[in-house]
This record gives sequence, structure tokens and C-alpha cells, in this order.
Amino acid sequence: MNLSSTNLTPNILCINPWIVDFAAYDFWSKPLGLLYIAALLRHRGLHVDFIDCLDRWHPALLHLQGRNNPKRRKGGIGPFHREVIEKPDCLQFMPRNYARYGLPEKIFISDLKNRPRPKVILVTSIMTYWYPGVKRVVELCREIHPGVPIVLGGIYSTLMPDHARRVIQPDMLIPGHDATELLRLLAQLFQLPELESNPPATLDDYPYPAFDLLNGLNYIVLMATRGCPLTCSFCATHQLSGYALRDPQSVVREMLSQSQRYATPHIAFYDDALLMQPEIHIKPILRQLAYKKSTLQLHTPNGLHARFIDEELAELMYRTNFRTIRLSLESVVKERLRDIHNKITPGEMTTAVQNLVRAGYSAHEVETYIIMALPGQKVKEVVETICYAHSLGVRIRLSAYSPIPGTLDYDRAIANGLFPENADPLLTNNSIVPLYRTKEAYLRYQNLSRFTHWLNEKAGKKERITEAEAKGIYWNRYAL
Repeated sequence: MNLSSTNLTPNILCINPWIVDFAAYDFWSKPLGLLYIAALLRHRGLHVDFIDCLDRWHPALLHLQGRNNPKRRKGGIGPFHREVIEKPDCLQFMPRNYARYGLPEKIFISDLKNRPRPKVILVTSIMTYWYPGVKRVVELCREIHPGVPIVLGGIYSTLMPDHARRVIQPDMLIPGHDATELLRLLAQLFQLPELESNPPATLDDYPYPAFDLLNGLNYIVLMATRGCPLTCSFCATHQLSGYALRDPQSVVREMLSQSQRYATPHIAFYDDALLMQPEIHIKPILRQLAYKKSTLQLHTPNGLHARFIDEELAELMYRTNFRTIRLSLESVVKERLRDIHNKITPGEMTTAVQNLVRAGYSAHEVETYIIMALPGQKVKEVVETICYAHSLGVRIRLSAYSPIPGTLDYDRAIANGLFPENADPLLTNNSIVPLYRTKEAYLRYQNLSRFTHWLNEKAGKKERITEAEAKGIYWNRYAL
């Protein structure tokens, strides 16, 4: 029920915390879940304020930087403001600076003081190892607005609720993505039972995310599906939500209307399984975009399931301006493929890349994710996968394994003595190569990254080398 006709308009403050890490970059990064919640609460008659600690468009930040607009690269992405801070004791071995990314603390404090006193504060969370940013936000909220209840949600609170309750100490913690519990809580706090009626059952039941609460927008982020039906050994997506497809027509309407409203052609999909069930989902979406002669530019920062890229889908992707295509390869080793549900074989990957090239892309415009430093994974496996990917001419993105509670590989790592039980979430940061946690291991995997960068440069110049030659170069020049 919409309460806007009444005089009861409690104020809610939503906050997206800082990133605290060794590196961070705005690769189409927006707090989509919190923006959905903000839109839903506004639709039900509540007043919503929003502070985004990762705001690159904040007027005070731009003034501090002496800029009129934030730095931007192709696709609307760009660097976050960065301030080096002290490294936690458990990360002292890392030969890199540790930093807070986002607004300077004084700007956040000023925003917090200048907002109307809220009735409740909603704080989201993303990576488990970014919790220090969440903790500091909650501390400052309590200093400036004592007595205001703080509700914590998001990925960290869902995957590690006990740690979040103990360390962040929110007044309430709501795991998962379902808005029902939040609506029930707010109905009780505000004594407005109407709030909890007819909770949204699917993403199509929500109002569009409240991007207008942000200071500036270079791109739109969107989910055409939710979750993933697979339970890969290293991935926690299945713990966060069930798998569901949105109505294709609803997705197209949102893409076109949001792009027009915010005057940007760039749309990034946040889906974990965008291409699954292509005949009833992604192909109808792209056919409609092609029919409407859409000028959108589409980006897929998450890895795509390449086995579904047949000739028709590749042609549709090219016609509808997919500008960022990242495919999930992970590994070419048979034993590893069983752990990731054989979601792609080397032959299927080759076919997908060939289909994309036939449709009009150059191989170098396609990127692929390869995972490294899994429990029991030898460097040889990673090198073999890298060299195979290079043979296709694609750009390679290495992704170090992060131990995520509740996943099979997390349990394996603990059982094999590679990772401490009940570890500080800071140790799950993939930048530190979590299963090894030494400077030597970090440098070993840095050399793998340097090798990959060298191969990417070769591919960019169309100077591919054979798999056998690439392997020899790695072991002779880069291996530690």
C-alpha cells in the first residue's frame, strides 16, 4: 500500500559503505540491492535518504579533486578516490598499500550530520573482507545519531551472520535478499502494519532501482535473472538466492526506460547466469532490442556460461552492442571441471569464441576468467589453462580464489590445513592468495599475472604463440 496520502512519512537513511582493500575500481559498481530496497520503501510512502560512500560524483569530492566530473573510461567506469590507511596486523606480510576507497571520512560525516535525523538506518555489505568499512560506518552513525536503530543486510551479513553480529553489532541483521522480513520489521518499528502487506515475490514486482538517489550516473546496472542453478565448488551464489528468470519483456522495458531517464547508453548486467535457458530468456530479450534498433551498449562484468553461445546468440550479441564480454573458463583440467559441473569444456569454449568472431568481434575483444590458487590446485593447472586461452586469442583475466564460508572448497581448505577455521574474514581477500598468506606466495602468483599480461599484449598485437611455446616461456622466465 502506498502511504504517501497520509502524514506518516518516517525517514529512512540507506548507506553503502566504503571498500577497504589493496585495490578497488569502479567496474560498474552500484549497490543494486539497496537501491531496490530504497525504491520499494519510497513506493510505500516512506521518505528515503541515501549516502553512497563510493560516490565518485559527490560535489564535495569533486571540489577536493579540482574536477567538474570524475575520471571516466570507456563504458562509464573509473577509479574510486583512494586514501592509504594502516594495514591490519594479519595483512602486514603484503608488500602493498592498504586503502579506503570512496569518500573521505570528513565528507561522509558532514553528509551524515546534514541529513534529517532518520528513524532507522539501513546499511548494506558486499565482500566479507570489506567489513572494516561497514564497521566504521556503523560507528559513525552511532556517534552522530545515537539511539537510531541500525539494520545490516547484504552479502557479508548473509554469508557470515555470526561474525557480523559480533563485530559490527547492528541492532538488527537481515540476511538474504527477501524484503519480507525488512518490511515486517519496519511495520513494527513505525507501527504501520500496511507496510508489510503484499511483499514483492520476484524482481519484476519491485519498482525500478532508485538511481535518482545517487549524485551522478555513467551507467545503469540491471539483473535479468537472479541467482544460478549450479553449485560450483568455489562459489556462494546459491547461498544468496534461488535461481529465477525475469520476464523478458519487463527486462527490455526497464533497459530502455532507465537508459532514457538517466541519459546513458551503458547497461551492465549483474547476472550470474545471464545466458542460461537462452531460447526462453536472453534470445527473446536481444531479439526485442534488435527489433527496436536499440543503441544501448551492454556490459557483462560477471562471467558468462560460454557453452550457450551458438551462432544465433553470438549474432544477437553483436547486433545489440555487447561491448564487454567476459566468459567463464576457470580451468581446462578434467578433475576441476567436475567440480564446476562441467559448465564449459575446452571444445565448447573454442566454439563460443569462433561464433563470436564469426559474428563480427575480434578474439581480443572477448575476455575470459581463469581461477587460480584453489585448494590443491597446482600452478601447472593454471599455466595450462592460461596457455589454452591464449591460443584462442582472447584476453585473460586471472581471478585468485577467495575462501567463502559454506562452499565445498572452503571446507576442503580447512580440512587440508590450508586455511584456519573461524578465520578473520580479512584473510579471505583474494589479493593475498588466501590459502598461502605469505609474501613468497603472493610474488609467485604475481609472476603468473605478469605472464598473463605479456600474453595479452601479444594477443592484442595478433602475435599468438603456440600452447607449447607459451608453457616453455612461463617455466623458463616466470616460474619461481
